[in-house]
Amino acid sequence: MAALDPDDPRSIGGYQLLERLGAGGMGRVFLGRSPGGRQVAVKVVHAALLDQPDFRSRFRREVQAARAVSGAFTAPVIDADPDAPEPWLVTSYISGPSLERAVSDWGPMPTARVFALAAGLAEALVSIHGAHLVHRDLKPSNVLLATDGPRVIDFGIARVVEGSSLTMTGFALGSPGFMSPEQANGEEIGPPSDVFSLGTVLAYAATGGNPFGDGHLASLLYRVVHDTPDLDTVTDPALRTLITDCLAKDPARRPTPREILGRCGAGAGAEVGPAAAAPSGAESSVHPGAPGGAPPPGRRPGGGLPAAPTAPGTPLPGAAPTPAPSVHRTPAAGALPAPGRAQMTDAQLRPAGSSGRRGATRRTLLISAAAAAAVAAVGIPMALTASHDSAPGDEPARPTGPKPVGTWRLDEHSGHRAADAVGAHDGTASDVRWGVGNSGAALFNGVSSQITTRGPVLDTAPGHSFTVSAWVYLTSASGFATIVSQGAADSSSFYLQYSGSDHRWAFSRPGVRTLGAEPPVLNTWTHLVGVCDAAAHRLHLYVNGRRQGTATDTRPDTKPGALMIGRATFGGRPVDFFSGSIKNVQVFDQALPAERVTALERGGVQ
Repeated sequence: MAALDPDDPRSIGGYQLLERLGAGGMGRVFLGRSPGGRQVAVKVVHAALLDQPDFRSRFRREVQAARAVSGAFTAPVIDADPDAPEPWLVTSYISGPSLERAVSDWGPMPTARVFALAAGLAEALVSIHGAHLVHRDLKPSNVLLATDGPRVIDFGIARVVEGSSLTMTGFALGSPGFMSPEQANGEEIGPPSDVFSLGTVLAYAATGGNPFGDGHLASLLYRVVHDTPDLDTVTDPALRTLITDCLAKDPARRPTPREILGRCGAGAGAEVGPAAAAPSGAESSVHPGAPGGAPPPGRRPGGGLPAAPTAPGTPLPGAAPTPAPSVHRTPAAGALPAPGRAQMTDAQLRPAGSSGRRGATRRTLLISAAAAAAVAAVGIPMALTASHDSAPGDEPARPTGPKPVGTWRLDEHSGHRAADAVGAHDGTASDVRWGVGNSGAALFNGVSSQITTRGPVLDTAPGHSFTVSAWVYLTSASGFATIVSQGAADSSSFYLQYSGSDHRWAFSRPGVRTLGAEPPVLNTWTHLVGVCDAAAHRLHLYVNGRRQGTATDTRPDTKPGALMIGRATFGGRPVDFFSGSIKNVQVFDQALPAERVTALERGGVQ
């Protein structure tokens, strides 16, 4: 997700455009808001395609056909205007990472999850083909992992089976490496072409790379047409056989989507429920030896996804709110510090006094030569020093004041229990991966990871103040992502979260939201605090120790429910799952003053 470009429209067809989600051969895709406030995905067709004879009439027929696709694993068409100066199409917005992003961040999926993914995608193809459509561009980036299973998106180049082709000179439809042989050869295609693409998607999910490698377009397409796919690392016989059958060169020898559904149910005892497609849970999906959940290196030159570079070991946010006597902070590579303060990064130091030793300890933090060159190029200092020095031999000052009523450090190593370090509100963890997030933090997958307590921790009823604090490391700014919330009837009584519609950090209550001053920096530790001051009827949001937003509280009459870390509740359903790392969640049963919030932030990343 990115900010709108200067030449992007701000609205189209009555839909407000908020962010750019991506672009492809057919057009640009935006996160939009309907007149009634619903989040939607808006695709605007490239103007160059309008020069193609009969494009509008074909596009109109395809929109009508796409409306007939109503399966559980597709994104339904809501609105469209093929006759607009810039033709557009609106579908439901699916909140969740793409399969491409999930595999890139987490590595290959375990066998059971791949079977579950296959079942959901096969059911989607049943719906698509039942509407007499061929998708023609099934690939990892067009598969979203929603909370209740995968979704196939982007029917932008789908073709009515009986209709004319959309091919044109110099314009390639589909994505090399995920095309079928007949598609790569420019031949007539039908539903079996989508099955071949499904096979490449499943191979990608299981291995972390394309079974035909990558590289130059011509050589890649040659391998798709002539070579045997590389499935050596798919160790489960049933899964390897299924993928091999989908990748048959002869379309007539490929299984139908309904046959794939039947084989998924019998595949090695695989769990077929769509929620199992999420790359998370107790069963590790990390390739052995890949640091931090990075995907494995390619099996041949260009044959797989490269492992993402891993930052040097980073101290994590801890529970102790002791201010550091001296902290040297280094801007994260690719992120500039906010004006007037140092941006929190992976290079925070443990407070010198936290271990009980006397005196202040200084350490120099280094960044890579590449990052140093980038920083030097724009004239940013290599290190920013926050001066909180104690005199030699003095014990660092320790803050006094309210104590938290709940503290979840989230530093467990295994199991389903998230311990409350100060009270009796232990949480139950689901699909949280301990110790494999940024520098060993708990990792939340943005799809199903969550921690819930057995009952309420905070009293959020009218007249009751409270404060929520957490360290977060956001990896994906797609939709809403909630760090901490607490249930109330069928929705949450408060939300400390990233707001995808505003592209800001937010602290919200039903009917009111206060926002941060600037977009968040991804892949950077950030300290967030939400304060509900009942006496003043105000909500405050602090980002890295600075108050950035204030709003008047609506004082909702709420019935408290369980406290949740990593998601929220809306309409009785779990929503807004967080993608990234969370550390040291603390809640207080009163409104903390600004100086106390600053002390929490100065406790640093430990």
